[in-house]
Parts: sequence; structure tokens; C-alpha cells
Amino acid sequence: MLIKNMLVLSLVSLLSAATLADDSLPVTFTLGGTQNIFDDDREVDDELIPFGAVELRFNERWATEFWVSDGDTDGDNGFDADITRWHLDALYYLDTWRSIQPYLAFGGGQLKRDWDVPNGNLDSTDEEANAGAGFHYFLTDNLSLRADARYLFGFSDDTSDFTVSMGVSYRFGGASKPAPAPVAAAEPEPEPVDSDGDGVFDDSDQCPGTPMGTKVDERGCEVKFVRGESVQLRVNFAFDSAAVDTSYLDDIKALADFLKRHPDVVATIEAHTDSKGPEAYNLGLSQRRADSVIGVLRENFGIASNRLVADGLGESQPIASNETDAGRAENRRVMVNLSVD
Repeated sequence: MLIKNMLVLSLVSLLSAATLADDSLPVTFTLGGTQNIFDDDREVDDELIPFGAVELRFNERWATEFWVSDGDTDGDNGFDADITRWHLDALYYLDTWRSIQPYLAFGGGQLKRDWDVPNGNLDSTDEEANAGAGFHYFLTDNLSLRADARYLFGFSDDTSDFTVSMGVSYRFGGASKPAPAPVAAAEPEPEPVDSDGDGVFDDSDQCPGTPMGTKVDERGCEVKFVRGESVQLRVNFAFDSAAVDTSYLDDIKALADFLKRHPDVVATIEAHTDSKGPEAYNLGLSQRRADSVIGVLRENFGIASNRLVADGLGESQPIASNETDAGRAENRRVMVNLSVD
């Protein structure tokens, strides 16, 4: 009982901590088959049974998953048995290698055996703990093949079962703005005001009322376009995603407004990734990110295609360390190179 209580407490703690994660969390659905290798005390034959799973991923490392399988097998007593197994697990993802992302798993649940006998007095339910590992092999950004192996300990009869599973997974969502870096506490001060939204506060702005999206200098006055100018567009991406979060639409609109004021300017959208995963995969991911930003400029704000160029540069030009989560988030960025057509 103590082990079971500790298991439940650890899962509840993980779920509670997850409420502090980003609002937009990826959800992965998996369907497949699991080969059950039962302890002899179960008195049922080993059997391949279909399963389904739903995973909620909180960040690059942690996720929780509900897993369930149901199917029939033969019993040693000559009767058939319906086997239903479910567990709620915590998953810890390791670094991606090529297109493979491995993970470790642990959790708890139940195994129910419903025997096909008239009085049903052989039916039983056993609480279980499990631990194991698996991996996803990504075919696209969202579609993957999954393999998984688990050891399951039954508390009622001290049984030891094993499962080996194969399935197909598809991930939905997950585009979220990276969390800002923590800021040290400071004494409360009056909030500075930037009435025209040019990034220069009113008490230092010598050119108030500049149009939204205008590039200004430290005095708040418009800076004329310089040939070959390169600026960072404030668009970052979630891990392994090319979806543009709607929270960045205002920043993209500012670029669109600039391009409308300067009809002879061509914008090259240069997209980058962090270093996780194979270099060739990241190069393709960065190209998809550049294409996504161009799609927003073209479809949402009416910028002509002949004024937009997509350039995916992969992981080759980091601006921060790829050894930390914060650094990798900074590297998943977009730059804009401006030139005169």
C-alpha cells in the first residue's frame, strides 16, 4: 500500500506542476497493438491486444499519458478471458537522435480479467505499477511510429508481466510562445509610457506619433531604410514545430506595414532552429518555418509573393547556447534581410 500511495502522489505532483506550463500544449494520439507476456500466475495465454493512448506534453522533457488496451485471450482453465489493462504514466523525453526521440516511462493502473464463466466468480482486478522505455520515429513533424516496452508489477499476487507495443502516433497543437527569462524582483516604480509604440518611452521620445511599425533610432525618430539591412522579427517557434503562434501576428503586421510603406523593398525571411535533431532534418524544419511566416505575410496582410523570399538556415547560426532550454528557445527564431528590388 505504501508503494502505491507513493506512486499516486508522484503522478499527482507531476500533473500539478504541469498547470504552470504553456497554455498551448501538444496532444498526441496513438493506436497500435501490444504483445502481453503474462506471469504464469495470471493463468492466461500471452496475447497480442489492440491499445490506444492519449499523451499531453508539457515541455521538451515531460509528458503524461493515459494508456488502455482491451482484448480476449485463452485461459489455462479452458475458459476465455477478456483482458482490460489501463495505466496513467509519466514520460521523460531524452535528446533526439536523427529522427528518433527516446523516452523513459513509469506509472500505475489496473489489469482486469473477466472470465467467460456463468457465475463470474473468477473475475479479478489487480493494481499495477509499470516502468519501461520507448521511442518515436518521426516520419513528419507530427506523424511518428512508436515502439515501447514495459515491466508491470501486480500488487495483489506479486506478479510480473511484460508488454511490447508498436503503434502509430499523431501530434496536434503545441505552438506556444517561449516563456520569458525570469526577472529579478525590484522596487515598484511608475510604469513607463510609450504612446506611439515605437519602443522609445515618451520621456525620451523626440519624435512622438511615429506610425506603428516604423523603425526608429534611440531618439524615437524614423530611421531611413539602409540597403541590405537585417533585423530580427520577433517570432519564435515551439520545439520541433513550424506553426506560427497567433501572439506574433502584431509583430508580423509591423513588418507588413513597413513593406507597404517601402514598395521597392524585398524581404528575405531567414528561419533558424536549435541543434536538437539531425542537421538535415533541422534544415528542412527551418525552411518550413520561413514558409509559414511568408504565408502569414501573404495571406493575412496582402504582401505580394514576389517581394518575399524564404531561406531556411537550420542550426548553422545560433545566437545563444544550445546547451540550455532558454538558449535553444532563442535560436528557434526568424531574421529579416531587407534589400531594394
